[in-house]
Amino acid sequence: MLKYLQLFRLKTGSKIVKKFNCFLMLYLVATSCYATDIITLHNDQVFTGKVTKIKNCLITFRTGGSKYKIPAEDIHSIAFADQQDKIYLDYLEELRVDPSKCVNGRLDALNYHGKKSSHIAMGFLFGPFAMLGTALSDPTPQKGQLTTKMSENPELFSDPEYLSCYRKKAKGRLLGAESIGFGISLLMILMITPTYLASK
Repeated sequence: MLKYLQLFRLKTGSKIVKKFNCFLMLYLVATSCYATDIITLHNDQVFTGKVTKIKNCLITFRTGGSKYKIPAEDIHSIAFADQQDKIYLDYLEELRVDPSKCVNGRLDALNYHGKKSSHIAMGFLFGPFAMLGTALSDPTPQKGQLTTKMSENPELFSDPEYLSCYRKKAKGRLLGAESIGFGISLLMILMITPTYLASK
């Protein structure tokens, strides 16, 4: 390589060699910046790219020019390319504190908060009004009778991270049930209306 550069300098002059060296340095810096992190999911799928953020039990991951948000509970492991990366160090700190607060909040809300069948009925009867009421509500473990009885995490009921994840999951679950009920009512209206109009 050295002989090649010496020949290159003799033939083209030092300006071009300097430009080549500059380009080579920029390339090396750019490739080191885009060192790949590896995410392995519980279903054994593996993705390579760059972890750009870890917050509220969501991993923001960039690969192939696209950005994805992956729930922490779907991830089996993350291998960081740069062990001095601030995101990696923050991740280690989060693991050290408590990796499961958000996951426990989501699971408690999913398993215990609210009765899905009653929210389907509310969506059927009151449609968007039921959904608006749920969107404005503040679901907490204390308001979910089943959560207070069945949850194994009562010590987390006042933890901000646990509560934030609990609220999001509970609202999403109840809104999903109500939208199913509302959808059923719309389908029934669409089916009954032509029959009713035809009879007149």
